Amino acid sequence: MDNIYSKRIDALRELMERDGLDYYIVYTSDSHMSEYIDDYYKFRDYLSGFTGSAGTLLIGKREAFLWTDGRYFLQAERELDGSGIKLLKQEEKNVPSLTEYLKTYASESTIGVDGSHISERMYEELLSTVKNGGRVDNSLDYAGEVWEDRPKKTRNRVSLLKNSIAGKTMDEKIGMVLEKMKEYGGDGVILTELADIMWLFNIRGSDIKYTPAAYSYAFVSNQKTILFLDRNAACNELYAVMSACGNTIRPYEDIYTNLNFPERARIICDKNYINSSLYCALSENNEMIDVDHTRIVEKAVKNKTEIKNSIKYHVLDGMAVTKWIFDIKKRVKAGEECDEYTAARYIDELRSEIHGNSGPSFETICACQENAAIVHYAPPADNSKKLVPEGFLLLDSGGQYNGATTDVTRTIAMGPLTDEMKEDYTTVLKGHLRLMGLVFLKGCTGENLDLAARAPIWERFIDYRHGTGHGVGSFLGVHEGPQAFRYRIIPDRLQPELEAGMITSDEPGIYLEGKYGIRIENLLLCVEKKKNEWGTFLGFEPLTLVPYEREAILPQLLTGDELNILNSYHSRVYDALKDGFTGDELTELKEACLPIYN
Repeated sequence: MDNIYSKRIDALRELMERDGLDYYIVYTSDSHMSEYIDDYYKFRDYLSGFTGSAGTLLIGKREAFLWTDGRYFLQAERELDGSGIKLLKQEEKNVPSLTEYLKTYASESTIGVDGSHISERMYEELLSTVKNGGRVDNSLDYAGEVWEDRPKKTRNRVSLLKNSIAGKTMDEKIGMVLEKMKEYGGDGVILTELADIMWLFNIRGSDIKYTPAAYSYAFVSNQKTILFLDRNAACNELYAVMSACGNTIRPYEDIYTNLNFPERARIICDKNYINSSLYCALSENNEMIDVDHTRIVEKAVKNKTEIKNSIKYHVLDGMAVTKWIFDIKKRVKAGEECDEYTAARYIDELRSEIHGNSGPSFETICACQENAAIVHYAPPADNSKKLVPEGFLLLDSGGQYNGATTDVTRTIAMGPLTDEMKEDYTTVLKGHLRLMGLVFLKGCTGENLDLAARAPIWERFIDYRHGTGHGVGSFLGVHEGPQAFRYRIIPDRLQPELEAGMITSDEPGIYLEGKYGIRIENLLLCVEKKKNEWGTFLGFEPLTLVPYEREAILPQLLTGDELNILNSYHSRVYDALKDGFTGDELTELKEACLPIYN
């Protein structure tokens, strides 16, 4: 069956035939390998109709495939319907990866990609798949030829952070990068990951939805520091600060031509984040040293100012989310018409009233009943599901604030629940509480701790197809490395040691297709608990402050330790939020935070 997407792919195949290609690959990326990208770069969406934040499209002469992960299986099945594109579910049994597929079926083929939208690491991996005359051409920007009415690039002005928000000056941070450059034997560092650049220069932008970043590059050496930024993006204040520090601002596109460094300089980069076109340009006259960018720009451990601001805004954010929960329940029980989309916009509106808010930190997930089984479900503006006074409603949302990033998930009891629903909710809560309450020796990684959250779910022979937790930035990306909670050991992505000052999410879940989904999420601040002859013991303090659902909890399934963690958390929530509530809402908050006993 033909539809608009199959016609677009046919138009691209005409270009493939012109250039002698057997396959063309479209990644979900911009020139910086960002998670969220400007509409200008969403070529994969344009060709396939799939709108998830992760996925790779392979177009052959007659067939087309899309790879995506478990968060998007159900969504992809819906959105690819009628396109002629076959969904390949990553990491599922008997499903080859893109690399495996190419090695098996396309090793002697000619493969095309846009080198400015693929990392050097991915490009080298592609090169490893071809042999016997097969080749990879990374010079083909087909989006520029077939994308009708392509959106224009977003290039907005940046703003400069005050030291009361950043905690360290630009000079101090550049000094930290220079120390790391020396440690890894470099003459200079090329930074391409946008959040790194925002952090380094104490600036924030708005070129990308949900992420306060501006499209930019940076070069740091002992001789010079250059920020490559759109001419119209830099404010006068930034020019003044840069000039006072002896630093320079150059046009964004000049990164390819304006380094003017001595030949064979040793340039540090991260092959996972530098695009292959830029890498090829720089490697012609320089020696490139591959180093993980998180080892050069160490922003994962938050400074005291960043932690202070995070605590402050999580209180305000918790007030907004808790009031939203109370109000949505009342509205629906009273018979007021409300759908998922309207409810999602309502929480965004409540956050927008908080001084310092600059919008959501990701697309708000508001899903009731069976839609909540779609891990990253985004309610459509039209024909969104109506909320009813029964079953579960899942809200996963967050905000960007002038000094903090939030991300919280609550699964809400909208009305009567079955025993199965309560058991599933309590199981997820057990895992969530166990991870939040852990004490562990310094030296542990996210792979060591993931089991705490999954064990209660695994014991029922159930699992969830996403990580248990991700790092979170400070008024930056809601998904920030290098730390994460996940059980799979990935050799080239080994987790770092967890350190005091890191902020990581804790979000186990259970998803039953066609029935409901449950996820509970807090952001956790890693803190030092105690030092003694055995070493340094670490633990977590919850930053997120929103009550859990009493109606969904089966106390008899919780251990004494789990109940203590639960009741201690609710006491903390009440003490932190009570000044923002009055009258009936204050009574409701008090009741939501009362101790629970089995």
